[in-house]
Amino acid sequence: MNARLLPLRRPRPTVADTAAIVLAGGSGTRVGAGVNKAFLQLKGRTIAAWSLATMARIERLGPLVFVVRPEDRQQAEAMVRDELPGIKVEVIHGGSTRQESELCALRHLAERIDAGQVRTVLIHDAARPLVSQGLVNAVMHAAAETGGAVPGMPASDLLLNVNGKLAPAGADGQLLRVQTPQGFRAAPLLDAYEAAARDGFNGTDTASCAEEYSDLEVTWVRGEDSNFKITYAQDLLLAQNVVNALGLDR
Repeated sequence: MNARLLPLRRPRPTVADTAAIVLAGGSGTRVGAGVNKAFLQLKGRTIAAWSLATMARIERLGPLVFVVRPEDRQQAEAMVRDELPGIKVEVIHGGSTRQESELCALRHLAERIDAGQVRTVLIHDAARPLVSQGLVNAVMHAAAETGGAVPGMPASDLLLNVNGKLAPAGADGQLLRVQTPQGFRAAPLLDAYEAAARDGFNGTDTASCAEEYSDLEVTWVRGEDSNFKITYAQDLLLAQNVVNALGLDR
């Protein structure tokens, strides 16, 4: 990921013209749960509910879209009802791949995007439950200003094999461990995903599709150590330790 680091600026008051999309399409097999990991419990709250609740607290965020597999629809709606009372969450079905799920969500928002009601879109993995309001705000404002933004951590612990010799990766500050939410201006992102669907292109994340099918400039903001993805059982244990250490509440 080659991206320019954008200096953080004080957010400007504005209307709620940003939509947040939270993806929950994983099966949970690597966690060893046998169920969608987004619905596992983390300190008394469903994993997916953590990031949904965080985003619901951000004033500028408008529509909150939760993308799930059809077989998880009933569980998702029960989670919203029981764990997120008073928060409006639009639960929709995704596709067979991450990119198809993102396209489903963008098409769900298409009328509001065309009407100018949604100008920026954030796309986040439900499996990253401990994202902070500060990081969401940083990505949201950077995306609105430049067109696209991703959070990332410098990959200083990687090594490159250069002609049989090992060299530190990221020494130039360009290799990143990319996180979510990733934010983009909504209209060109929707156009990019429709073009990718026509071509059968399947990117690794939102930024890869935006870079391939749009002229959006992608900047990056510094991510957070706590914004890790729950993939394996030990990740869930680590998340529980982080919640305890930071004193996070439900």
